[in-house]
Amino acid sequence: MNEVVVKSPIATAMGAKLSVTGPVRGMYLVIGHVESIESLVKAAGGEVVLRLNGPRMLVTLPFSGYLMLRGRREISHIGPVSVDLKRLANVAQALSKTAGPAPHGPG
Repeated sequence: MNEVVVKSPIATAMGAKLSVTGPVRGMYLVIGHVESIESLVKAAGGEVVLRLNGPRMLVTLPFSGYLMLRGRREISHIGPVSVDLKRLANVAQALSKTAGPAPHGPG
């Protein structure tokens, strides 16, 4: 787990220290209000894992990056995603056995 210290004007005025604990790095579904949110993800220390349709993507982020993006007006939604690794392995195995379309060569 990773502890992030949150600075807020109210906490500072009261002499309080707010800290939030979360995973060191996690996977998140990010949906943007605009198509180009990848630069925001990268600026938050993230990496795009999978691009979905439109402004949707699965990303990995440090917990502090998640907190940084959570309040951005360009982001419509950001939330943690859990992956069942056993199911993912089964899907990957099944996909590896399927044949893709035949390539079109010259002639």
